[in-house]
Amino acid sequence: MPIRGISVFQMTIARSFIVLLLFLLAPTHGAWADDPTPLEKIRNAGVLRVALYNNFPPFSHNGQGIDVDIAEALATKLGVKMAPLWFDADENMEDDLRNMVWKGHYLGYGPADVLMHAPIDREYMTKIDKVRFIAPYHRERYAVGRLLDKVPVCESFDQLGALAYAVEGDTLAASIMLSRDGGRFRETMKAYKTGSEAVAALRAGSVALAIALQGELENGIGNDQRFAIDLPPDPILMKRQWAIGLAVKAQSDDLADALQTAMNELVADGSVKRIMQKYGVQHRQP
Repeated sequence: MPIRGISVFQMTIARSFIVLLLFLLAPTHGAWADDPTPLEKIRNAGVLRVALYNNFPPFSHNGQGIDVDIAEALATKLGVKMAPLWFDADENMEDDLRNMVWKGHYLGYGPADVLMHAPIDREYMTKIDKVRFIAPYHRERYAVGRLLDKVPVCESFDQLGALAYAVEGDTLAASIMLSRDGGRFRETMKAYKTGSEAVAALRAGSVALAIALQGELENGIGNDQRFAIDLPPDPILMKRQWAIGLAVKAQSDDLADALQTAMNELVADGSVKRIMQKYGVQHRQP
């Protein structure tokens, strides 16, 4: 019998609404409940998409480099293949992280599953909430490469005199040298687009000295006895060191854990050291 004031039709509608509401709230095996995790998606696809910098030897350049080899080793640990996603560095690291890690580039490529060569810096990491920084695998620092017949010792930049020197433009090293001693070294500076270009200028004899990342110098100079590599004779540059690792989306917990475990194993068994030695770079523990 219908409740007073409510018709049979109204009761039917109300029951139907309650049944629908219970169905929507109940545990289900629908697509929204069973969405695969980031790591599951990668394993289902059989591919780990890795963001790699263009024009960054010896780490990543022309399809090869330290970061490329490490990325392939990480993918093997995860049981998948490595698919490189090459890109040019943007104006700052935040742009690279947005384009290649958590959002994607406005031109339509990216994001990748993981970015190689991300800075592992506690203060910097606290400012970036959309990215998780993990798995440090190397420690980088500035160094000085010099032609021995032109700069026999380098205990001070004063020993450069009027000799030309090379540095990558728009870097800490360039800023320090431009302002050093009231701009004394401005006229003899040759600024290049990349550190590797600065090292190439040194190797060609176009400059007497180059300030670059130590890995770039080690790879570019090799065992050539005409050159020497030293720590820079400047307290700021000498102390400036940083770890490099990986970056993934902030919510990619299972992927981050898997990559961290894989990197730990590659460092522990000497794989990372051997990869770096292949390119003439000394592995420095982060």
